[in-house]
Amino acid sequence: MKKITIYNQLGALLILLMGSLNSCTDVIDVNVPNAGARLVVDASIKWEKGTSGATQTIHLRESTAYFDENPDVPVTGASVTVTKQNDGSIVVFADQNNGSYRATDFVPELNASYTLEILYNGNSYTATETLIAAPDINRIVQTIEGSDDDKEIQLQLFFDDPGADENYYLGEFIPSNLPIPSLAVISDEFTDGNENFIENDNENYVAGATVAINLYGISQRYYDYLNIFIQQSGSDENGPFPTTPVQLKGNCTNVNDSNEEVLGFFRLGEFDTTSYTIEQ
Repeated sequence: MKKITIYNQLGALLILLMGSLNSCTDVIDVNVPNAGARLVVDASIKWEKGTSGATQTIHLRESTAYFDENPDVPVTGASVTVTKQNDGSIVVFADQNNGSYRATDFVPELNASYTLEILYNGNSYTATETLIAAPDINRIVQTIEGSDDDKEIQLQLFFDDPGADENYYLGEFIPSNLPIPSLAVISDEFTDGNENFIENDNENYVAGATVAINLYGISQRYYDYLNIFIQQSGSDENGPFPTTPVQLKGNCTNVNDSNEEVLGFFRLGEFDTTSYTIEQ
């Protein structure tokens, strides 16, 4: 009987303590600094092998405050052009009135440099990049990483590095059962001139799902940009010592105000594509 009495008293104390904690609960307003709207440039010129690459789309939007109910504000009314440096030809990207700007007469040329120019709100934004070639995809190999309840399906994308030059690659994995693609980048620093591979681990891959896989050639600057982006977006996978976030700076600048922070990136790349069905 004495033990029961002690437990009853402890239970009563716990109930009183929980009640006091609940009664002291306050709503805390988090004040997140807002430096104002920033132009966000999603300008990826993607040239699939075996196609003309004539149709291309550039997306523009403005950033908003962290807790804004409308995080995606499309930019309309801008003038968007891309100029090929070796011949001066200019391609106009027409405003689709939804934040997208489209061209149907783009002429891709490997190793040619292109300059993006955006005229918006009285400012001129520019960036220059080179269209990088991509190797052919040799094969896709599926393996299992881990064991028991900690298994992950791994896909390996194999290709031949041409050698002689410094090369950088982007692998894009787009599974049919997941809303967001996975990205992985690699350089040929230690595998120059040999068969190389990009691997992608994903615990959410399921048997029967189809994964669209794209292999891009990219510039060193875009490789560095994506490296930081991937590390920060997947910092929970870096163990107990995650990467310290740093400012993710793209290659677009405001000609009228060099201090303005412009988000996003202008890049051009050829790519090879295939698909793979996850096996049991």
